[in-house]
Amino acid sequence: MPAHLGHEEFFTSLTTLLSTTSQKTRGSVYLTQKPLLDSTNTQSQPSILIRATDGNTNAPNPKTAEAKKKVSKATAASKVKISTVVSPDDLEAFYARYAEVCKAGMTGLKKRDRKKGKAKGKKEGGKVVKG
Repeated sequence: MPAHLGHEEFFTSLTTLLSTTSQKTRGSVYLTQKPLLDSTNTQSQPSILIRATDGNTNAPNPKTAEAKKKVSKATAASKVKISTVVSPDDLEAFYARYAEVCKAGMTGLKKRDRKKGKAKGKKEGGKVVKG
């Protein structure tokens, strides 16, 4: 696994990841965070490990039989993984910038179309069949 990035490198990589994923027709970005437990750390609060991955959007759908045959190590290696470690002292400033980057990356999202579900429900439930 690659070494953890600095905060500025992480933010620039995350911005690039979000923009390239939103330009594709499909794709996901997974953001995770967890406490980084270190046996040498004597602080009361642990550091936070923050990760971002692209969900390997280049890989074919593994549920189809044809795609299972085509999956190779080359496509698995194309998954983008970035991570950084945030100390408890830097958390507030980091989260402020993290929120800005995430909000900016959500501009390419499409609003969910809720009309289709309501229209289907009315058509099916509204018909009366005389027999």
